[in-house]
Amino acid sequence: MLLILCLLASAPDTLWANVTSGGVYSTISLGDLNGDNVDDVACGVNFWDEEPTLWCLSGSDGSVIWTSDQYNGIYQDEGLLAVSDVNGDGHKDILMATPGGYAPPGRCLILISGIDGSLIWEWSAYNNIPSGAGWGYSCAEMEDQTGDIVPEFLGGFGSTGSANSSAAACLNGATGDTLWTRTTADAVEDILVVPDITGDGVQEVYLGIGGSGYADNTLELVDGSDGTLIWGRNGGGNVMCVSTLDREDTFPWLVSSSFDGGVQCYNLGGDSLWARGLGGFLLDVEGGPDLNGDGIAEVAVAGDNSGTICLDGATGVTLWSYPTGSNTWSVAWSDSVYHEGLWIPCVSGGSVNGKKITLVNALDGSLIWEQSFTERVYNVTSVYMTNLSPSAIIIAGLQDKQSQPYHAWAFLSSIETSCEETSDNSYFGNLVERNPAMGVMNLDPPEGIWRFEIYDLTGRLVWQDDISEARSVSVSGWSSGCYLVRASCGTVAITRRVTVLK
Repeated sequence: MLLILCLLASAPDTLWANVTSGGVYSTISLGDLNGDNVDDVACGVNFWDEEPTLWCLSGSDGSVIWTSDQYNGIYQDEGLLAVSDVNGDGHKDILMATPGGYAPPGRCLILISGIDGSLIWEWSAYNNIPSGAGWGYSCAEMEDQTGDIVPEFLGGFGSTGSANSSAAACLNGATGDTLWTRTTADAVEDILVVPDITGDGVQEVYLGIGGSGYADNTLELVDGSDGTLIWGRNGGGNVMCVSTLDREDTFPWLVSSSFDGGVQCYNLGGDSLWARGLGGFLLDVEGGPDLNGDGIAEVAVAGDNSGTICLDGATGVTLWSYPTGSNTWSVAWSDSVYHEGLWIPCVSGGSVNGKKITLVNALDGSLIWEQSFTERVYNVTSVYMTNLSPSAIIIAGLQDKQSQPYHAWAFLSSIETSCEETSDNSYFGNLVERNPAMGVMNLDPPEGIWRFEIYDLTGRLVWQDDISEARSVSVSGWSSGCYLVRASCGTVAITRRVTVLK
């Protein structure tokens, strides 16, 4: 009698890994730059770390498209953004808010060509704002308001060491010239574009303010046409991140998280809808899909030592939490992941001191997979590369203080269940001794003669042979990425996914 053994992987398949110069604090999707029909990505490196500080990588295998060391790096995730094509080359460009130094490229908002990393324009907050604003923390894109069919860009900056020397700035997207600036009591940690409520046809701007405790009102809604204040509110302490909650019937709601453990929700009129005190340092909050059918999007929170948390967008009530690990500082929604025969929404969380990322089923809070590292995880991003996988690709950005050789890692979000037929419960082993493989792939067959076949993700057969004992296969000339190893003997077939790194 044949017994069907179903093996479910406990860790994700690695697609690729790269970035050797420093810690990756943000990853953004730029669309297909190299013509292989797979979206490529840019990684921003912490400005304290080694150069290059900006890497553009192939989404298919992680190989380097270009790097740059001229832009000073970033301080946090909100300081790097993929934006609309400004220079007319048909590809997305990159907006970067830079920390460090007084002279450019420090304390700047910089627009960079996505195709080759060249400079489009550079704007110095220290030189253009009377208070001499500090480090760049955040950036955003807004609709054209100058009539040149080019979007405008926003930057959020810190202080020069005292209250009321921080600022938000709105710049002409085509030229980098100042449209308006607004001085704030404390650093503009995050900046968000929201719908027009004043009736002038220009989007408004939401500011998350904090860092040094200088501000009473750490949330401000300002007029997008001139930067004047519409309303200000206390955001429950130093606000670190802001996001929107989509609604079916009207304008979105505004949600924020603070360094003092608070999550708050307001409407565009400034009315408080709900507030939660979760405790810890809440550095990331993201609006997601509507999970419970009430027409209001739910909220994912990086809950520090409480892990990854999902809140009901209508009430702020906790729907579930998962213990991602100590100092969970980053979350990202993946709205469509194939899991156990269904397409489901998921949330990935990255833990600093827990040194791992998790992917959690957003419908019930159950773990789908987790991946550990020897480095701290500072950023987690969800990117869709549909020619590689219909499910999201999860990218982890790591610090660079330990022995981990690469600081950007891409994983397939969906884990497939494979079935094997055999006449007993014998253990078949791993088939491959080390995963990922670098230079050589060491194959380890079960007892007997087995037909080994190795396929790339396009289904192309790249190696095959019959083996009965351990065998090393040179992969030094192969592209980095994920490969399928299939071993068959009679009626039994076993498959494993293996990552090749250069």
